[in-house]
Amino acid sequence: MQNAFKVAAGIDVHRDTVVVSIRRKKTMTEDQVETRTFETFRDSLLEMSSWLRSNSVEAVGLESTGVYWMPVVRVLQEDQPSLLVWLVNPLDVKRRAGRKTDRKDSQWISELVLYARVAPSYLPSREQEELRKLTRHRTKLVADHARYSNRIIKELESSGVKLASVMTDCLGTTGRSIISALLAKQQPLDEIADLARGKLRKKIPLIRRALDGAFTPSTEAVLRQLLALSDLVDEQIGDVDARIAELMTREASAQALAMTVPGIRETSAAAVLAESGADMSVFASSKHITAWAGLSPGSNESAGKAKAAPARKGNKYLRTALVQSAWSAVRKKQGFWPVTFRKLRARLGPKKAIVAIARKMLVALYYVLRDATPYRDPAVRPSEQQRKRLANRLTEKLRALGYAVSLLPTPPGGVS
Repeated sequence: MQNAFKVAAGIDVHRDTVVVSIRRKKTMTEDQVETRTFETFRDSLLEMSSWLRSNSVEAVGLESTGVYWMPVVRVLQEDQPSLLVWLVNPLDVKRRAGRKTDRKDSQWISELVLYARVAPSYLPSREQEELRKLTRHRTKLVADHARYSNRIIKELESSGVKLASVMTDCLGTTGRSIISALLAKQQPLDEIADLARGKLRKKIPLIRRALDGAFTPSTEAVLRQLLALSDLVDEQIGDVDARIAELMTREASAQALAMTVPGIRETSAAAVLAESGADMSVFASSKHITAWAGLSPGSNESAGKAKAAPARKGNKYLRTALVQSAWSAVRKKQGFWPVTFRKLRARLGPKKAIVAIARKMLVALYYVLRDATPYRDPAVRPSEQQRKRLANRLTEKLRALGYAVSLLPTPPGGVS
C-alpha cells in the first residue's frame, strides 16, 4: 500500500504519560522509528509538540478512548494548527494479546497512520466541543431530575398519598402546591385539595381521598431534601439552556433548518448539531452518518446464513436525541412519520420500528443540512399489497350491503 505521509507519529495515551513514536520511511523494507515518553502535564505536552514539529511530522494518530486524549489533542491543535490529527477507533488498532506494550502500541499506531491503513474518526472543532459539553451535561441533568421526581413519587406512595393516581404530573403547579401544603401542616385536607388548578378542579373530591395519608418525620425530611434537589436541578437546566442558546447563535441557520423536520425542536436540534456538526461534508454519505450514530442495522453472516444482529454501536448521545425526536414525530395522527411508523411497528415491533424511524430522520437531516433546504414531507403512497388489501376490504363491505361489485383497473389516461 502506498504511504500517505512521509513522517507520521503514533501516541499511546494514558492518564499520567503519553508514549510517542515518530516513524519515517528509510528504505523500501525498513522504517526509522524513534520513541519517547512524556508526562501529561501541559508543559510536557508542549515539549512533545515541539519535538514533533522539529521532526516535521505531518500526521499524528491516537486512540479515542476515555477522556485522556482530549488535552493532548487540544495542545496539538493550539500549538500546531496545520498538523493533521487522526482520532482512531480502538477496534481498528487492536493488537494480538501477548504482544502488547505501550511502546509497541505507539509504534503500531504510527505505522498505521504513515501507511494510511486506518480511517480517522470524526473530530469536532473547539467550538463544537464546547456546545457538545453543554448538551451532554443537560442530558445528565434531565436524567437527575427524572430520578429525583421518581423518588418523590415513591415517598408519596409509601406514605399513602395517592397523587400519582389522580394527576398525570405530581410535580406540576398543583402537585407542588399540595405537597408543600402537606409538609407545612397548616391547612386541613379539604383546603389543601382546593389548591387544584385548571382541569384538576373537577377532581377535587378524588384529590381529597388521595390525600388521606400520613408522613412520618423521616419521610418529611427526605421529601424536603428531594424537593430542594429537584428545584436546584431545574435551575441548573435553565442556566445550561441559556448557555446553549448563546452558543447556538453561530448556528442559527442550521438550527432553523433542522427544526423543519417534524419532531425536532430547539433542544433536540442543538443536541444533534453538537454531535454531528452542521457541515455534512465530513460524512461521505447518509449511510456513513447513520453508521456513525449507531442507527444502521448490524450484520452477522456465517456460512451464507444471515443471523440476528443488533444495531451497530455509535454516538449514543446523537442516537438518544434522535430516538426521542422520533417518538415525538410519530405521535401525530397523519403525516409521513406516523404512517411509516405504524407500517414498521406491525412487522418489527415498536422498539425496532422507532430506531428505524430515527435512522430515516437522520437521513432527512443529512440532506436538509447538506443542501441547506427545508424539510418537505414526502408523499405517503400505499404499497401494491396495501392497495389490494384495502380494495378487498371495501369490496366485502359493499357486498355485505347488497351491492354487486366488479373492480376494473384505471386506464393509463385516467377516468373519463
